[in-house]
Amino acid sequence: MLKKGLYGIYKGVEFRITVDMDNNLKIMTDKKEKTDSTFEDTYQSGVYTKIVKPNELVDCVSVTPFGIIKGEKVQILQEKENKYQVATGALLVGSNLNLPRIDRDSWLGWVSKGEVTLFEEITPINPEDL
Repeated sequence: MLKKGLYGIYKGVEFRITVDMDNNLKIMTDKKEKTDSTFEDTYQSGVYTKIVKPNELVDCVSVTPFGIIKGEKVQILQEKENKYQVATGALLVGSNLNLPRIDRDSWLGWVSKGEVTLFEEITPINPEDL
């Protein structure tokens, strides 16, 4: 599964981090076994959330996936079955990879996972800054 976004450790367990419209810092998961009675499934969607304080989180990071295809670096936007959706803003990269041009400076397409060497750029973040 593609890992993308903000993550942090809460009580020894890694969770995805988000900020709601009221600027509450929330942790979230779709794995019920990682939750306790303090988590809510507000929309009955199978996604459990809990409001936390920044000082309750440790080892917070921002994860940005990218891939190398035929020596070219591309953004990885999402995955579906055996494919990744990739994008670039570089004419030569888009042309070399035969990606469809979707805008003046944007090329976007789906490629087989087997064609992509996946990497993650991991940047430490301070939850107090969110």
